[in-house]
Amino acid sequence: MALGYYLRQERERTIIRAVTDADASSGRYVYRPNGTGTALYQADGSQRNWIGAGNTTSASYSSAVPLVDWTDVDVVMSYRATQVIDDRVDGTRRPIIAPAKQMLVPESLRGTARSIVNSTEVTVTSNDNTARMANPIQGTLEVLSSPFIDEQGGAALADWYVGDFKRQFVWTEIWPVQTFLQRAESEAAFERDVVLRVKARYFGGISAVDTVYVTKVDGA
Repeated sequence: MALGYYLRQERERTIIRAVTDADASSGRYVYRPNGTGTALYQADGSQRNWIGAGNTTSASYSSAVPLVDWTDVDVVMSYRATQVIDDRVDGTRRPIIAPAKQMLVPESLRGTARSIVNSTEVTVTSNDNTARMANPIQGTLEVLSSPFIDEQGGAALADWYVGDFKRQFVWTEIWPVQTFLQRAESEAAFERDVVLRVKARYFGGISAVDTVYVTKVDGA
């Protein structure tokens, strides 16, 4: 039971570090266009998946957007509708139809994210007038979180991600989870009085097949 638990944790950590591109700085790339590794989330915005400081490709989205309320999610939706474009069809830049399905946050933002997505009403203030209205993003996103984002520390504690993760990332499995047992007939039992040995393993990895389906938001 414990062995399977830790194996599951290891797999989640592998996936989270790939999705957040946490190891790009050490040369472990999840995105390899034409076989050459490159950072998945370029700070200049050239990959059409970054909102935050340094974005020179989309200058209107060059500021951090801390996750506070539904309007912050609305900023991301606006970016994805107007800036996530390419010319792959006929040379004319057009928006890419890629509806966001999930929001990924560190555990430290999980409560905030769930409150934003699941609240039935929001409060809007304009010209000293306050009004309540239906939450425009209620139920539109599935909130995902992992302590393996918090583990990264620093800016990762405030950054958040919105998009269709299954469309951007693919898990390649060489062999699935396998379990091996050695009982009392093993050499270890004879030499070291080991009654039972268990080994579990899997062989696989995750990679990004595109850049535009998940947007990283600088929440600093």
